[in-house]
Amino acid sequence: MEFGRYLVLSTSHVCLSTAERLDAWAALDRSLRPLAVASTHEGWFVASREIPEPYRRKVPLELLAAMRVARDLGCSYLLFDCDADVIDALPVFPW
Repeated sequence: MEFGRYLVLSTSHVCLSTAERLDAWAALDRSLRPLAVASTHEGWFVASREIPEPYRRKVPLELLAAMRVARDLGCSYLLFDCDADVIDALPVFPW
């Protein structure tokens, strides 16, 4: 049996255009996505592993920063949830 760890963050840690990108990427075939992402009713699950070039250039900076925080905490995934808390270490985007 395998267990994993994920960090839960507010969706307000990504700007509206990044949220729209995450929705669009989640709808694509996984081979076409620059990162592993799945849509939820309240946000997205995002893999926090390092992204190789040239895919990295397609990922917004605030998303890369959130992924780095998750990795630093030993988490393999991020769960962006509209009801989750914000943290001081990341920017907040009102939308």
